[in-house]
Amino acid sequence: MSLSSSIPFEWPASWRSPDLLRLLDGSPINTLLLPEGTPPEIRTAAEGRKLECPAQIQWSSLKEVDWRSNAPVIAINDGVWPDLSIKTQSNSPDGVQGGPTGAPWLDANGWMLQLARCRAAGRPVWIKAPPPEKPETLNFSTYLLAACEAAAYGARRPIWLPPLMAEGLAKGNAAALSDWRKLVEIERWLESQNAWSNWPALARLAIVSDFSGPNEYNSSEVLNLSARRNLAFVPVEKAKLAAADLAGKRAILYADGDAMPASMAPLVQKFVEAGGLLLCMKAPSAAIRNTRPSREVHPRYTLLECGKGRVAVSKADWDDQFVVAQDTHLLMSRRYDAIRLFNAGSITCYQTHSADGGKWLAHLLNYAGRLPAHQVSLQTWQAIKAAKAYMPEKAQPVALEIHREPGQQEVYLPSFSVYCAVELELTHHA
Repeated sequence: MSLSSSIPFEWPASWRSPDLLRLLDGSPINTLLLPEGTPPEIRTAAEGRKLECPAQIQWSSLKEVDWRSNAPVIAINDGVWPDLSIKTQSNSPDGVQGGPTGAPWLDANGWMLQLARCRAAGRPVWIKAPPPEKPETLNFSTYLLAACEAAAYGARRPIWLPPLMAEGLAKGNAAALSDWRKLVEIERWLESQNAWSNWPALARLAIVSDFSGPNEYNSSEVLNLSARRNLAFVPVEKAKLAAADLAGKRAILYADGDAMPASMAPLVQKFVEAGGLLLCMKAPSAAIRNTRPSREVHPRYTLLECGKGRVAVSKADWDDQFVVAQDTHLLMSRRYDAIRLFNAGSITCYQTHSADGGKWLAHLLNYAGRLPAHQVSLQTWQAIKAAKAYMPEKAQPVALEIHREPGQQEVYLPSFSVYCAVELELTHHA
């Protein structure tokens, strides 16, 4: 079996009996990641049940992945547990957390998964995080969200059990068994929607970088903070940039501070002259010819015109990536957002489209782990003829009423605490 079709499960080190394989009966789990020291009879029994037990998965941090290796799977081990939390104040000697005035921080892996899939050359991407220091502090919904988040971005997250749950399952504890069934059922539901994993991102922005060396931190933070403000993007390695990567794009954010490669400059020049927007720092802007000053004024950018398009050259090197993402969104203009959310709160949106362009899909992930306090709505300028909401807790998709106004279509979303996918069927498409 190819690892691309694996549904992996991290076998708990405390499970020493092959009898516990019975818990997997009827589940979609088909791959076991066995820890070092697992009794050999467990592997033998698992393989007898036609379960894959790969000998070794090469886990590494995103920064240390060898993208040129022939490993069958890109396995990243420095992800996070998806969550919305109040972070510890850095200047607090006793580790006191921020209260009502503290800023909530969204721990998410979406940007990392987009980058990994960009660089993985078609190989499957797996992600996991170090076990939490205090697993009991995580809501159970976090484990469900972790599975949904990875699947939404076309990746896999091996199922991991907190020690108390693993112990409870081994003893037949009713509460542990109930939670286990929820994990299994959400994996089953995600597998039933697996075709979505091949849908490409729907974005008007290409973020271009080599994503490594001195450019690694800046480019990664730009991706992270763009995702946090629901600015749809596609990461592109600058050495591999091709005309196809710019089809349908409105803007290029060149995230690196060094000069633009000579092989890349003609593509970017043509893109800008045709009406596109380039945002960059000073050094790479030198590659763009035939520019002229714009009448527009911006506090952080020198704006230039070039053909039908524009070049926004930062007046200083970028040191605040949140502001970079914010400025990019505003300079592009939000009217180019394919999909917009209102009252989103801690809900993020990853947008994809079907291969024929006839359907758009908004993967909505709720990092608060509870129902939204306000009505959340989704809006698009694209004419749509049908809208459906898919949720793991619903056996069938829910048809959504479309509210039509001049220049926009809007749907009100059902309440959900973890994940909802909204499918929009377009009235017209190429």
